Amino acid sequence: MKNLPVHWYEGLFLRPQHLQASDRYWSELLSTSLRSDNPYNYGILSFEYSKEALANQQFEVRTLKARMRDGTIIELELGQEPDRLDLKKAMDGESDHLGVELGDAFDGESAIRVYLALPKLQLGRTNCGTAGDSGGMRYSEARITVPDENRGGYDQEVQFREMNMKLLLSTQDVSGHELLPIAQVKRASQAEPTPELDEEYIPPVVSIDAWPGLAGDIVQALLDVIGQNIEVLSQQVITRGTSRDSQVPGDQDRISLLEKLNEAYATLSIMGFARGIHPLVVYCELCRILGQVSIFTPARRTVDIPPYDHEDLGRIFREVKERIIAAIRSLPTVSYERRFFLGAGLGMQVTLEPTWFHSSWEWVIGVRKGGDLTMKECRELLTGQLDWKLGSSRQVENLFLRRQDGLHLEPVDRPLHALPAKQDWIYYEVVRDDSPGSAWHDVVQTQTLAMRLKDSLILNKDRLQGEQEMVVAARGRKVELQFALFAIPQRQ
Repeated sequence: MKNLPVHWYEGLFLRPQHLQASDRYWSELLSTSLRSDNPYNYGILSFEYSKEALANQQFEVRTLKARMRDGTIIELELGQEPDRLDLKKAMDGESDHLGVELGDAFDGESAIRVYLALPKLQLGRTNCGTAGDSGGMRYSEARITVPDENRGGYDQEVQFREMNMKLLLSTQDVSGHELLPIAQVKRASQAEPTPELDEEYIPPVVSIDAWPGLAGDIVQALLDVIGQNIEVLSQQVITRGTSRDSQVPGDQDRISLLEKLNEAYATLSIMGFARGIHPLVVYCELCRILGQVSIFTPARRTVDIPPYDHEDLGRIFREVKERIIAAIRSLPTVSYERRFFLGAGLGMQVTLEPTWFHSSWEWVIGVRKGGDLTMKECRELLTGQLDWKLGSSRQVENLFLRRQDGLHLEPVDRPLHALPAKQDWIYYEVVRDDSPGSAWHDVVQTQTLAMRLKDSLILNKDRLQGEQEMVVAARGRKVELQFALFAIPQRQ
C-alpha cells in the first residue's frame, strides 16, 4: 500500500501529521478492500441534470451521488452543485473557465465527454485552501459552528474540509484530477452548434437504476420484447395442443424457445426494476440469455460477445440486447391477423387492412361451429343449405341472388401452424383469381369482403347487426356459427 499505518508507540506528542497519515491509511485500506471485491465499484449512484440549462447551452448538475475511482464518496444536494459549464460562451470563445471553444472541439470530435473532476491529493504542496482561494486544491476550508451533541449548546466553531469539485470537458487539460465521466454531449445537428445530451452514451454507474437509459431503455425494453414473444408462443402452444413429442416441423423449436424466454423473463422482471443491481451482474445475465437463444440463429452458436466495459456501458448493453432480439426473431414464429365477420344487412362483412392484399399474405376463412355438428356436416351446411357466397360488399348480394360464383374457397386439410387447431374450427383457403370480372378482382378493387347466406335459415337475423355470432337452423337444431378471416404472412 502507498500509505502505511502509523506506528502508535506513544500518545503524548501527537501532531497533525499523525492523524492525517492515519486518515490516509484507512481511506486507502477501505478503497483497496472494496476494489478487490469489485473492481468496477465506482460510478454514479444517482444523477440529475438541468434540461432547461442544456437548452440554454449550459450544462448544470442539480444533484449527484457517486463514488470516484479512488473510493471518494460524492454526494451533492441542492446548493452544493459545482459551477455550471457555459457552453454558449465556450462556442463563442468567451469563456476562460472552459479553456477551449466547444465549437472548435466539435470540429475534431463527434462528441465531448463531461467529467466530474476532483484535484488529486499531492503531498508536499498545499491541499486545502481558504474559501475563495482554493483553486486547484483538493479541499477548501469551511468554518461551521457545531453544538455539543451530548449536552446541547456549548457551540464551538470547527474547521472542516469541503471537496473542490468542478466540471471539465474531455477537450480540456484534465491532468492532476480524479475524473468520473457523468455525461456526453454532441451537436444537435451538423449545421446547428447547439449541444444536446448523447443518449447513446451511458457513463459508469454503480447500479442500473442510476441511469434511466440503462434500466428502462435497455433492460426493461428487452423484457417487454421477451414478454410479447412469450404471449405469442404460449398461445400457439395452447391452441394447438403442442407437446415435446410433436412431429410437426418447428414445434420443438417453439417449445424450446418458449422455455428459454420464460426463464429469461423471470430473472429480468426482477433485475429490471430492483434497486442497487450492479451492471456487471445484469450484463452477465444478458450474455447468458444470448447464449441460450443463439441455438435458434442460422449459425447455431454464440459468436464473440463484447467484453464488459464499465466505461462504455451503452455500447455493450445495446449490442447484446439487439443480438438477443435478433436471435429470438430468427426463429420463424407463426402468427396471423384475425378479424371476425360482423353482421351487416342480411349477411356479414369484415374490415380489411391494405397490407393484407400483398402477395406475401395468405387468406384463410375460418368457421367456428357450435354444438355437436361434425366437420363434414358443417361443410355440407355451408355449401348446401346455407349456400354461402363471399365477395366484395358491393357485389356479394348479386352473386347470391343470381347464384354466380363468389370467391373460390378450397377446404384446408393440411396443418396450418399459425391457426388454432381446436376441433370447433374448420378452414377454407381463399384462392386469388386476378382475372378481370372475378369476385376476387372486385374484392381487391373495393378492398372489402362480405358474405351472404340464405336468410330464411338465420334465426337471429333481427339482432345480427354488429354481432359476430350467427344462429342458424340445421337438421332440426340451433347451430351457432362464427366466421373469421385469418391473414397469414407467408414469410412465417
